[in-house]
Amino acid sequence: MAKNHELTIPAHYNIYTGNNTGRQLTIYFSEPDAGVNEETGLLLLIPGFGGNSQSNVYKKMREQFADQYNLVTIQCDYFGSEFMQNTKKAKLNIDISEFKNIISNEDYWKLKEENITWEQFIQIFSKYPIKIPMLEILDENNENFNDMGFMQALDLLAALYAVKIILKDNNLSFNQNKVIAYGHSHGAYLGYLCNRLAPNDFTLLIDNSGWIKPAYLYANRYIFNIIGKMTLQTEFSYLAKKLNYDKDILYLPYLYKDFHNNSQIWSFHGKDDSLVPYKEKEKFCNEVGVTKFFIIDESKVDNKRFYSTDHGLNADFLELFKFVMENVKWTKKDPYCLNRKTVFRSSTIEYTVDFDYGLPIMSLKPLYN
Repeated sequence: MAKNHELTIPAHYNIYTGNNTGRQLTIYFSEPDAGVNEETGLLLLIPGFGGNSQSNVYKKMREQFADQYNLVTIQCDYFGSEFMQNTKKAKLNIDISEFKNIISNEDYWKLKEENITWEQFIQIFSKYPIKIPMLEILDENNENFNDMGFMQALDLLAALYAVKIILKDNNLSFNQNKVIAYGHSHGAYLGYLCNRLAPNDFTLLIDNSGWIKPAYLYANRYIFNIIGKMTLQTEFSYLAKKLNYDKDILYLPYLYKDFHNNSQIWSFHGKDDSLVPYKEKEKFCNEVGVTKFFIIDESKVDNKRFYSTDHGLNADFLELFKFVMENVKWTKKDPYCLNRKTVFRSSTIEYTVDFDYGLPIMSLKPLYN
């Protein structure tokens, strides 16, 4: 059985406020039961919305992939990921009086009682075929929020680099030609960010339904839960949508413009993806030089690896990874081509990622015309 480890390190300072709040980053990693050798690769697992390090599927992947594929598997709960989960605390986003002519008079007056519990609320509404709008109460602030951008990518790179430092300190070699990022939806998008910030690290990026810009920077997120006859529609309105920071740079075609990509990229995208039209994704992938781009239509829904042609493909994460690992052809990279400093610009800011301190550190410099 794979050996599981956990460590906590100081996290990157807040690039938006410039403050170091003492935030901590917990990293979870698993090594093969047989130990680490020069053929052992590194795998960075990146969940999207609704996933985290304690999700059963991710715990299973960390342990199973470590032994099955001779990998050190790495994961962390990155900046703001606690606000990306399923509903935890929501309030009714409509006046109770709107339901007066829909539910019974008896139930209506029960709802009007000030001390009604959540359980009673659900019990009443679950009898009716109606949609109940809810608003998630997100305790985000300027120091801790779902930025959907560089802060999240920096945490992921910190997790990768922290594990590399541990291996080096223990005189353990690993296979630098097998450094993988595996992400789903927003997690796949973050894989692209990591590859751009650390262009000499990754040799394979596996992208399941990654978007080319975070949709929830511009629109609200909705989660639907069916309870009895009722549908609960919970709305998430993220702070990032309201904050004034450089979002143009987070558009992948902009970020990857004139960038020399060193990694193989295997991208899987549903023909009926409702968040990212497949033609937009295909255009970006062609521009970047993606190694393999798979459009998943009905003919490829095998009810084993893919169960849907929509966003996320309702994919079996383990089977998808198995397919890639059985078919990828590994190539050797230049062992002397290491990350030292990555510099890129938007129209307003110059970004520098410095790797000379062990863990990556990003600095921002305003550009004045």
